Amino acid sequence: MSTTPCIAFQGPSNLDGYNRKRRPSQQTANIPRTFVDAMEVREQVFVEEQGVPQDNEFDSDDTRACHWVVYAAENPMEPGQIEAAGSTIKDDIKLKPIGTIRLVPFPHAPHPEPGSSYTFDADEIESSEPPHFIIDRPTTYHDGREPYIKLGRLAVAKEYRGAGIAKLLAHTAMAWAQQNSIFFNASSKVIDSNTGKFPVWKGLMCVHAQEQVSKAWEKWGFKLDEEMGSWEEEGIKHLGMFKRFDVGNVKPMFG
Repeated sequence: MSTTPCIAFQGPSNLDGYNRKRRPSQQTANIPRTFVDAMEVREQVFVEEQGVPQDNEFDSDDTRACHWVVYAAENPMEPGQIEAAGSTIKDDIKLKPIGTIRLVPFPHAPHPEPGSSYTFDADEIESSEPPHFIIDRPTTYHDGREPYIKLGRLAVAKEYRGAGIAKLLAHTAMAWAQQNSIFFNASSKVIDSNTGKFPVWKGLMCVHAQEQVSKAWEKWGFKLDEEMGSWEEEGIKHLGMFKRFDVGNVKPMFG
């Protein structure tokens, strides 16, 4: 059996009709297949392994986020087939989703408060609109004002861990963000009420990392934000971390 991975990309999508009370495999046909596959992996890792309620795994950020899914081929592939597959999914190659990650554009909800505990209310009706720009509390690497993008929902199927899949996903998403920085400026569609201008991404990226995998994020260049502190999401301890990217001539305001 070959486990040579290929990666699929899913940009912001219309996910109207996604039923969080149903498993990914039970969603209607209008939901993009790549997103369903991403949710299959997230269900395995966050719901089945870590005990996050099924209802809580899907959230409003999923609609506006970019998603990547890594697939492993379950049938043998010749070198020519692997090259042909590229980053697309071929009907004649049986593929299994084994890892996923998402990248959420700005704006974001306020930074979690140190020592707090959060859980998603699945019964609450969510707005399809993104959060408003706010003046947030300043932390070690964020001045509370600068637009940042957030990487998260990194998940790899248990039997494929230790093979570099998480690193592949993280580096793929980070490289894409750096190469497509203008995407975030155009996709926010929200004027910063504090400045009266459209925001510009200056290269700051955040992760809300589970404490147990924070060392991996450190290896990939993220720094622990001491002033953001730690908190619990769905009973799992998280830490705030940031990384600064070079996005050309855009001058950062902080960090």
